[in-house]
Amino acid sequence: MMYITYLFNIYCYICCHIYLYILETRLIIKLMKKRKLVVFLLSFLFVNSSIIAQLDKNKEKKEKKSEFTIDAELRTRGNIINGYKKLPTESNYASYVVEQRTRLGFGYKKDILEIKITFQDARIWGDGNLNTATGAFGDSASIDLKEGWAALRLNDNLKLKIGRQGLQLDGGRLVAERNWSNPGLSYDAAVFKYKKNDFTLDVALSYSNTAFNLFAGEFDPNKMKSLNYIYLKKKFSKDLSLSVSSIFSGYQPEGSPQVIKFKTTVGSYIKYDNKKLFLKGEFYYQLGKTINSVDVAAYFFNAEAGYQMNKIYLGAGIDYMSGQDPNADITEEFQAFDILYGTRFKYYGNLNFLVTPKSTKNGGMMNPFAKFSANFNKKNNLSIFYHMFQTAQDVANTANPGEFYDKNLGSEFDMIYTYKMAKGISVKAGYHIALPTETMEIFKGVEPGTCETPQWFWLMLSIKPTLFSTK
Repeated sequence: MMYITYLFNIYCYICCHIYLYILETRLIIKLMKKRKLVVFLLSFLFVNSSIIAQLDKNKEKKEKKSEFTIDAELRTRGNIINGYKKLPTESNYASYVVEQRTRLGFGYKKDILEIKITFQDARIWGDGNLNTATGAFGDSASIDLKEGWAALRLNDNLKLKIGRQGLQLDGGRLVAERNWSNPGLSYDAAVFKYKKNDFTLDVALSYSNTAFNLFAGEFDPNKMKSLNYIYLKKKFSKDLSLSVSSIFSGYQPEGSPQVIKFKTTVGSYIKYDNKKLFLKGEFYYQLGKTINSVDVAAYFFNAEAGYQMNKIYLGAGIDYMSGQDPNADITEEFQAFDILYGTRFKYYGNLNFLVTPKSTKNGGMMNPFAKFSANFNKKNNLSIFYHMFQTAQDVANTANPGEFYDKNLGSEFDMIYTYKMAKGISVKAGYHIALPTETMEIFKGVEPGTCETPQWFWLMLSIKPTLFSTK
């Protein structure tokens, strides 16, 4: 390309000198009579200039410099636990636990290729298994692969992202990365991602094994064997968006390596947010089969509204998960909604008491909630959440046939304070307390009246620097 440009410049130089010579010898008048020739020559010159310019532009675009980044994360969280996930009694003592997560990520991007590799060490202080009476020497299996994916741009609008990666649909209600937990959540999948203007289409495919099996082998029935989805999103304006999704989740029954039972979840998510008024709604319906070949017919909906007043945000809403009708035969139709691999901590109380259909004995859940958030300045924020838990359906009292447990499960307060110390450095503190009812005690396997007040306090330091970047 350099030689073509060089020859063209010489050609233009010669033409200019010839033209000046013609002017000086007063032959211009004769040539003007041949206007077609002049027009042709000028057009030829213009077209050639445009072609060369476009070639140079394409060359410059193709020779775009590669981007390479190295980033890290060091996150330490100290916990005082006396009622997280499980209800405490007089026989329990508070637990003092320190979690630590260390990540080192490498990113590369050039032309049609993008790569991300992130190594992770997620541990509890003192959990190393290599120790003797003279010291603790670490862990035999410490480093894990958090991310390892490559993205290939197939055209201007379509790319394929394949490998270990984080997946999240909308607010993470059903599929989420769940970064709050110490290790987080990663997915092994291939995702086709199409985006044009304000329209997005994602198609994800996955199929899991525990080893390089030469024949169909066993797989943990509690673990998803295959997760696939089709996701469409349309952004109508900067404030309003609507998405629809179909999620196909498959589980392999124990003793049947050739069988996968698929459950399908279809629904939509709509959000309006103009920085002052916030409105959101979700609805999902589940059908298909349970791992025990029982028909599924369950649903979920959420409605939420909030308003930002200067530095104060106030919001309220409700989550509703369908439960099993006590008059329906559970061996013929399963009616309790499953939130799959969605986030729990964010939506259903930070103490994580209600995380699966079994948590409420398949009674579903109704969760009216309220939110308060105050931004004191750019560095300080306080958020308070209130939840009031109930079962969506009556649940039969196994101790007294013909009777049902009280639907009220109790309430929970969650408070989180955030201080942004500097770019990439933050300190967070959380305090969570619940007021469980007798029904909650029974559901959590605690003798009624023996539960002490569940509480949990934590303090977390998060450091996320970019160590190197060519951007």
